[in-house]
Amino acid sequence: MKWSELPVEARRYIIYHTLISPVLITWYALPYYLLKTGYTVLEVGIVFTVAQVVGVPVTIALGKVFTQVDIRKGLATIDIMGVASLIFFSLAYGPLAPVMVAVGRLIDEASGYFYFLYPAYERVIYPEDRMKEALTWHLRLPELSIIISYPVLGYILGYLCGEPYCFRYLFLFLAMYELALVPYVFLFFKPIVLKHENSKETRVHINWRKYCVYVVADVIFMLAWSLAPALALVYLVTERFSGNMFHIALVEAFISIATLVSLAVIDKIPEPRAFWSLQVGTLITIAGLLTMVLTTEIPVLMLAAFVTRFGDSFIFVFKRTWLYSMMGRHEASVVSAVLSSIRRVVTVVSPGIAGALAYVDPRLPYIACLTLLAVTIPLYRVAQLRK
Repeated sequence: MKWSELPVEARRYIIYHTLISPVLITWYALPYYLLKTGYTVLEVGIVFTVAQVVGVPVTIALGKVFTQVDIRKGLATIDIMGVASLIFFSLAYGPLAPVMVAVGRLIDEASGYFYFLYPAYERVIYPEDRMKEALTWHLRLPELSIIISYPVLGYILGYLCGEPYCFRYLFLFLAMYELALVPYVFLFFKPIVLKHENSKETRVHINWRKYCVYVVADVIFMLAWSLAPALALVYLVTERFSGNMFHIALVEAFISIATLVSLAVIDKIPEPRAFWSLQVGTLITIAGLLTMVLTTEIPVLMLAAFVTRFGDSFIFVFKRTWLYSMMGRHEASVVSAVLSSIRRVVTVVSPGIAGALAYVDPRLPYIACLTLLAVTIPLYRVAQLRK
């Protein structure tokens, strides 16, 4: 599918994700900053866990609200909350530093309760008969943005200005940048209210039985990766490989390159092979993670990260395609909200567990991750047989 063949609403949405992608380096810069300023990996994991605990039940309520409210307001809210969290991170110095980090992280986590709106919006604006092709574009351009921006920012923070105050300036700059993108959402996104316009019935009835295998597989998948968060990668690179922010950025750039390479392969795979691709992609991901655990060289780590994301891209595209094939447009908001809420309940203490595992050995989070991913393979096979 050519870029020009995508609906204009889809192109504008993907451009937005391309523009916002550089801000995501905060996921790595924040734990790096905290470790650099004296926190242990265990303490950082506990702080992140406390932040996740707050407001877990909110997601389902938000899903019901946004079946009757323009989704753009929710997407803009994510950016506004992101701006607020970054400002608090930029103020994290001196005696009040722990308070500022905690407040910023709480706001950041709270914004995550709106993330279910992304797949809900995608379900509407992406062409139903060419969903897989639209999703490949959804990955391609944002990853290209990361390949360009992360090494530049990483080099600045790793070699040119690596002091704590440089990270605080970065957080403030990214806050202003994200704030400038808020008008984009209202000017260029299609207004969407996920509600039957011609029906007096406002309650959405959903047959949850058809989602049961997907829910189990998705929860295990999310739990696996929640045990190997950005904190785990930062700690692995700094402790096991004595690297800095530039090396972390290079690993992430290799991950994004892997996504682009994988999309060329995914484009050639017919949708009837989706469940087979999920199983193969999981095996490739496990192989990459195992290499990350065993290597002691940064170049090999980068190659292992490449292999890991290569397989994980298969999982992202075909798992999302599997969900969309079951989910009607009128169900999109509520189903996405419920799934998001389930993930949060299951993974709420994961940062603390990941921090504890990394505290014992920087490789343990990835060993736990690959073990859980292996459990999803038979579930994909079950779904394939039920199709």
